[in-house]
Amino acid sequence: MEIVLISDGPLPLDSPVRKLPFFFPARLIDMARVNPGTVGEASVAIVELLEAGDPGLTALKASWTSIAEIPVICLASKKNRREIIQAAALGKTEIMDRETPLALLVRRIKALIPQDPVAALPAGVPARTVEAYRKSNTFLDSIGLSATEGSNIQINLMNESAAEILAALSLDGLSPWMEAVQSHHSGTYCHSLMVAGLAGMFASFLGWSKNDCEEVIAGGLVHDIGKMRIPLTILDKTDKLTREERETIDKHPLFGREILKPRLEVPIDIKKMAIQHHEFLDGSGYPDGIRADRIVPKVRLMTICDIFTALTESRTYKEGLPVRAAISTMLDMGGKLDQPMLAQFARMVLERDFGQVSRGNAARGKAAG
Repeated sequence: MEIVLISDGPLPLDSPVRKLPFFFPARLIDMARVNPGTVGEASVAIVELLEAGDPGLTALKASWTSIAEIPVICLASKKNRREIIQAAALGKTEIMDRETPLALLVRRIKALIPQDPVAALPAGVPARTVEAYRKSNTFLDSIGLSATEGSNIQINLMNESAAEILAALSLDGLSPWMEAVQSHHSGTYCHSLMVAGLAGMFASFLGWSKNDCEEVIAGGLVHDIGKMRIPLTILDKTDKLTREERETIDKHPLFGREILKPRLEVPIDIKKMAIQHHEFLDGSGYPDGIRADRIVPKVRLMTICDIFTALTESRTYKEGLPVRAAISTMLDMGGKLDQPMLAQFARMVLERDFGQVSRGNAARGKAAG
């Protein structure tokens, strides 16, 4: 179930449409290029009228029959008479105010194309893993909306998701979970799901309590919440990042701090995992350059799982490393990582025939960690 996003040129920075690819498989089409071939078998079209010029609108009208058979939502400012007239002139369309909360826009699209998040899962995934995947997808959608709109994080749903994932890992093992999460269309969400599963399995391997295992799983789900403030044109870029783009992505722990700091409902260690998972024991990490004595074990574990996932994921510009090569790379990081903990992690992934961890579709997303 794919949606097409139609804009006159790049999506404006102020458009809520920029966030929709977190929630749905989506493609961007320039207004001037709308035709049966570019629309394809999309289920819904979202037309962004902000900054649309007359040439783009004229081209869209000329090709309107290409999308008139599927539901069309036009985003327009009800304070802008010109945009309302433009939307009405297109004909068969639903007009939504651009200031409509993102949650309502997402809910409306889901009403038009009911989605089952497990529909894309490969055959043979065990039932408990399927249920954990379903629950965790619901939670990731909820924190995406929370990060965008400033609403409270649904702690009960977070805890339920973490408990379901731990139960699935205990019953089915890690491999089915990793296979399942690779089917997610969002690179950012897929990465978070992989890190969460890996963190839960590692904490269990270390003999941590059930509560601690569930908390690091929750930390994995939340750790990249700051990326909700980074444009998807950067997060999902198919080429290598420029220095400026890399600097933007490196701000995601700071964005995570801004999002989570006022959320008193979020446990402190989960906040630390989101803010500090790029800190290193020798003080060379970011965003604050803190050192070993200030980095708690859960953050150290999250850093190891995050780096390992980033190294072994395949991207459009690189192949994921084999497990042994990834472990070797991490061992070479020396005092940056908790080496005794890393040695235990290496035991887990190498002695349990962990196999290659990689993304099934290298075209999905790119910004890890």
